[in-house]
Amino acid sequence: MLPGIGAPAAWSLLQRQGEALQARFEARRDVARDVERFRARAAEIGSIEELLRDRRTLTFVLEAFQLESEVDKRAVIRRLLTEDPADLRSFANRMVDPRYRQINRAFAGRDGPPLADPALVDRIVRLTLTNRFEKANGEANPGLREALYFRRMIGGVESVVQLMGDRVLTAVARTALGLPAKFGMLEFEQQRAILEKRLDPANFKDPRWVDRFVNRYLMLNEQGSAPPADPRLALLGGGGDATAGLGALLGARLNLRA
Repeated sequence: MLPGIGAPAAWSLLQRQGEALQARFEARRDVARDVERFRARAAEIGSIEELLRDRRTLTFVLEAFQLESEVDKRAVIRRLLTEDPADLRSFANRMVDPRYRQINRAFAGRDGPPLADPALVDRIVRLTLTNRFEKANGEANPGLREALYFRRMIGGVESVVQLMGDRVLTAVARTALGLPAKFGMLEFEQQRAILEKRLDPANFKDPRWVDRFVNRYLMLNEQGSAPPADPRLALLGGGGDATAGLGALLGARLNLRA
């Protein structure tokens, strides 16, 4: 979408002209044609099984929940589209990834044609186009898709534990905080303790804080996520004891208010 200018500069432009750029993207002939086809097929599909057999339409649906890479896992998708969201033993409710619960809640419990509800069809179109727009920006500037996703989703996050349930939000936070890649090798509770010391969930609803946090993520990501200069973080390296390094990482919260 915005090639050759670097992710931080592209982010700045998207902050100013994001709506216009997305509208231009959605008006592209190929994008508009896909939407038209999806709406036509949505009115024709009579069952979940018919939807599962229509790979192109199914992919469009899955894109709305950023699950397009799962399109060939038909048994999994069938469960997500049919199981009761209220069943704590359902596949979606046993998974950490929130995307499974989102699609499960959107579809489960529907009788007859799965895409007969115009409100659901409109929602799928809106979310799929947003996903495609974010993906196109990420292809032009690495990290930009994740940045846009973070900005879109973080306002609904109430706790660090909820953030950790989303792999993209966690990856953005880890990079922005300057934590090394091997941070992910720590036990869940160790990661949680570190992130809770560095992040205040109250900031997640502050657009200015979010923009500064995302800017920091993009700058560090563009630098190749180079390890911070603080030598204490070496305690998380391959030869060290990750538990021993935990204490060194329990520092003050990241201050982005300046």
